[in-house]
Amino acid sequence: MPAPQEGVDPPRKPLPRKKIPRDLRSLARGHTELCLKVLAGIVSQEAVPAAARVSAAGILLDRGWGKAPQALSGEDGGSIQVIIRSIADTTEESEPLLIEHETQTRD
Repeated sequence: MPAPQEGVDPPRKPLPRKKIPRDLRSLARGHTELCLKVLAGIVSQEAVPAAARVSAAGILLDRGWGKAPQALSGEDGGSIQVIIRSIADTTEESEPLLIEHETQTRD
């Protein structure tokens, strides 16, 4: 067995998960109006660092208008292709199985 490396801690045991109350979502939503007022206050105060103002503005816009759709494309800007090199098959087909899938675009 190799000697333990200096400065490396042994792996930690995972902590037990705390029970989350069933109505946590409802409790959080109860603070929506206050949170929006806080975010709006951050955006409007010039004394607040610009990064915090931009972050707060983005959060407000996302909540009000939804997040902008993300375009998915391959490395060259074309469509994404998934190639499956091997499929374990118990049947005796002479030709490999070809799976094709058309990507759907959001309008």
